[in-house]
Amino acid sequence: GGSTVESYLYGKAESRTPVEISMDAPARLSSAECATKYGRRPVIAVLDSGVRTHPWLGVTPAGDGTYATSPDGSVQVDQEIQDIIYAHAKQVAAAGDLERKLIKDPWDTPITLDKLVGDVATYTGHGTFIAGIFRQVVPDATVLSIRIMHPDGIVYEDDLLCALGLLASRVANAQKDRNLALTIDALSLSLGYFSESPADMTYTSELHQVIGALQGMGVLVTAAAGNYATTRDFYPAAFAGRPSTADQVPLISVGALNPNGTRAVFSDGGDWVTGWAPGAAVISTFPVDVNGSIQPDIVVPGESRQSLDLDDFSSGFAAWSGTSFAAPMMAASVIRAMLKPLQRDQADPTLRLDVQGAKAAIDRALWALRQLPGLA
Repeated sequence: GGSTVESYLYGKAESRTPVEISMDAPARLSSAECATKYGRRPVIAVLDSGVRTHPWLGVTPAGDGTYATSPDGSVQVDQEIQDIIYAHAKQVAAAGDLERKLIKDPWDTPITLDKLVGDVATYTGHGTFIAGIFRQVVPDATVLSIRIMHPDGIVYEDDLLCALGLLASRVANAQKDRNLALTIDALSLSLGYFSESPADMTYTSELHQVIGALQGMGVLVTAAAGNYATTRDFYPAAFAGRPSTADQVPLISVGALNPNGTRAVFSDGGDWVTGWAPGAAVISTFPVDVNGSIQPDIVVPGESRQSLDLDDFSSGFAAWSGTSFAAPMMAASVIRAMLKPLQRDQADPTLRLDVQGAKAAIDRALWALRQLPGLA
């Protein structure tokens, strides 16, 4: 958040602005068709701000201030994981972390942090926007949305560790029990921090271990490099600067590219950044029920005519910039590469997604990574 992304703004918009598009949602195979062609749907976990309503994602209002996912929609949630994160956070708060705000459910709320002012919160729509990137690039995938980010962009350290640990347990159980329904192929992380104290170093070590456990089970992890135009280590992306072992999928730290393919000035760019993907002026889905307090500069009395309302997102789409969006772009590209050989008539059966076990998952991910040029 903040930082030099502001150079990509116009008018009074913050880091995103509404846009209109003229296209239908990308075609998406049914689960049965995916089972025939790929073995199953690929699954990408996103730890972020949660999602809100959008027709492309199969997320609709539930009528009680919450939302619901459709059975075979692009986005799914795991209420059990969400409940455990909440219970853990509640326990931490009871132990004395009085400033802690709890996340009860998977939905991106509230819209504003100040009802008197009515500005759309800085990170409202963040998870929905990321889910839309996957809907565009690899539409047959399922996004598993886990909410750990607050509307101001804050992620509590132990909420992140708890969520990662639960995802690692889910994948371990999937491989142990040969349960395809629990499998996760990739994890996209659009968050991070600078290590500034001994306590941070201890936390960084724990974070490295749990992400390493996911890598060792064949989960591709992509992490945003950060928007501070610095080479300073930004974690967890900077873990990519450490050598991975032969029995792991390497973590990819992702910097942002401009639409013309040059590197965005806001993107971090240390030698630990191992991949680059589009991240500036990206167009993706945004919750259709978000409309903030900013008013158009011009409103013609008595007519339905006005200038652009920079925080009315009823069109359902926005332009936004940041390495937050380069990371899912990279994850989506790798998963798309993973599916490509399975679309041929004579597909290699060893690359099918229903071939189970850590070794098969690692082999699939490494094969897909080799198809993408430019990865360090």
